[in-house]
This record gives sequence, C-alpha cells and structure tokens, in this order.
Amino acid sequence: MKFEFDASRKAIPQGDVYLVPIIAVPAEAMDKAVAAENGKFIVTHSETGHHHVVLERPNVKMFSAMDTFRDFLLIEGEPATLEHLRDHHTHAPQEIPAGAWLIQRQRQPSPEGWQRAAD
Repeated sequence: MKFEFDASRKAIPQGDVYLVPIIAVPAEAMDKAVAAENGKFIVTHSETGHHHVVLERPNVKMFSAMDTFRDFLLIEGEPATLEHLRDHHTHAPQEIPAGAWLIQRQRQPSPEGWQRAAD
C-alpha cells in the first residue's frame, strides 16, 4: 500500500510501536476496518497482556494494512491517547493529534524470517 508521509507533524514513539504521520489512510485500507476489543483498539499486542492501546471513540478508527508490521490509525477531531496497559515500568501516555497515522511495529530477525519484536 502506498502512502505519503506528513512532515508537518512529529512521529510518536512508545515502546515497540512508532506512529508515523501520513497524509491519508490509503484507499485500499479503508474497507479493512479493525474492530476494537473491549473498548480499545490494540495498536500493538504484547505476549504478557501489556498492550499499547487507543480507547474506542466515534472519531477514532483503525484499519488493517494486511501486513504483520503495519496498520493505520485515523483520528478525527479531538486528539486521542496512546496508552501502555501496564502498572509498573510503563511507557508514558502519548497524545495523538488528529490526522492519519501509520502504525509501525518493531521487528526482529528469526530463523524463519522477520517477526514482531517480543516483550
């Protein structure tokens, strides 16, 4: 999927995920909406349950890029917050301004090829 970076906004890092500002969510991803789980969009999963999440709201949408390492987030109107669900050694919440975002997940090599980084 092709997209253009938006240099007018700053990227947002949090642990093993990096939100990169883009001009728009690619059209081919718009029909691949990701459902929230228990009121949260899981931006990146954690094997220990300490996911990085954004709370579900009408103006927050997540779309699949059909890629293990990438997805898309669309924040309309009010900013959202990226939270780390951990009560100790946690990453500070990050405010996500309105706009389209590429969700880039950290990866690591394995004998089978590249895989998402583990906790």
